[in-house]
Order: sequence, then structure tokens, then C-alpha cells
Amino acid sequence: MIKTLILYLQFFTRIPLPMEIDHAEERFKKGILWFTVLGLLIGLVDALVLWGLYGLLQSTILAWIAALLFDVMLTGAFHMDGLADMCDGLFSSRNKERMLEIMKDSRVGSNGVLALIFYYLFLIIPIITKSIDVDIFFLIRLLIGLQVVGKSGIALLFQQMRYAGHTEGLGRLFLDVETWRIWLCQIMALGLMYALLGIKGCLSYVVVLLVSFAYRYLVYQKIDGMNGDTLGAFHCIGQIVFILSFFRN
Repeated sequence: MIKTLILYLQFFTRIPLPMEIDHAEERFKKGILWFTVLGLLIGLVDALVLWGLYGLLQSTILAWIAALLFDVMLTGAFHMDGLADMCDGLFSSRNKERMLEIMKDSRVGSNGVLALIFYYLFLIIPIITKSIDVDIFFLIRLLIGLQVVGKSGIALLFQQMRYAGHTEGLGRLFLDVETWRIWLCQIMALGLMYALLGIKGCLSYVVVLLVSFAYRYLVYQKIDGMNGDTLGAFHCIGQIVFILSFFRN
């Protein structure tokens, strides 16, 4: 477990962990059940920074925005890049081959820019509109929960996954993941969401799970499988769905 989490932290974050992990590809597949714990660890780092920023800025909203910026630096905008590339490719009105080429392009198009703008608006505006009803301890739990949602939501897409595009892509590392590992990850996620945000958090995560099936159908219709960008994009999409569901009232 420890080696797998170190491997995932090396892959998904900029945390300097200069350790060589053996059997890396095998650990990527078998460690999927620890995706929830990975989200928890990253969320705890983000939450610690949020707490420190609140003490410095004395504003929950400013601390929240600054903590989101810190997360970009912590992860190297890993999933945000996937969101932008996915939107540029899938919504380009081109054929499958051209969509995959667009997603491989390092440049960001208008669809990708708009997706990133709306992603952060959805993460920030609900906090601003509910600022009277939230405190820093709630925001700490919410920030941890968002990381759990993002990572655990991606894991569900590995279920009998087909890979689109070239086989040397990063997404191929998650082919042929055993079903029981994926669903154990989801059970752990639901337990953590209940501990962090109660039954409302659990129900909101269930909405994310339902949306993941619709997202999977859309992607398969477009490019007949998943790739690294479409997988990573769901980290952000899942967080948006969770926020909208959680703050629906």
C-alpha cells in the first residue's frame, strides 16, 4: 500500500519523492482501490494550506480561492490539462482520429479555455453565495472531499475500459483493472464522504457516479474508448457535479 501511494503521489503531484518503486505498472493496476486514500492525502495537504491561508488572510473566500491555486501548483494542473484537452478534442466536431490528434496537441483551444474558466467558477461561486452559512472547518472538510470525489470518480471509468488512441499513452496503465478493486474504492469513497460531509455528501457522490456512466457513454460514442485526457477530465467534472449537487438548495 505505502509503495503504491508513493508511486501515485509521484505520478499525480509535484511532491518531491525521489524513490524508485519496483513493478510500477503492476502497482498502478492493483492499487486502484487506494485511489480514495490518494485523494484523501492530497486533500489533507490542500486543507492544511487552506487553514494556514485563513489564518493569514482572515477571509474564508480568499483562503478558498488561494487554496485552489495552491492545488494547481501541487498537482501541476494535471487534471485541468486533461479537462482542457478533452473539451478541445471531443467538442471539435471532427472525426475520431482528428479528435485524438487535437487532444495530443500541447496548445489549448477556445473550448479548453472556456472549460477551465467554468470549472473554477463552479468551484468558487457556490462558496461566495453561501459565505454566510459556511465556516473554515466546513471548507476544510469540503476541500478534502473534493479530492476524494475527483480521484474515486476516475476509478469508476476503469471498469472494463477500452483504450482509444496510441497504446503508449498514460491511460493504458489502467487497462484490465479488476472490478472488485474499483468497487471497493467506491465503497471507501462513500464511507469517507459520510465521515466528512454526512449523508448529503454521500448522496452527492452517488450523483457523481451516475453522471460517470453518462460521461463514459459520451466519450465512447466520440472516440470509442478512454485515454489519459478523458480520464483526467472526469476528476474536474466529478467535482463540478458534486458541488452543484451538494449546494443545490
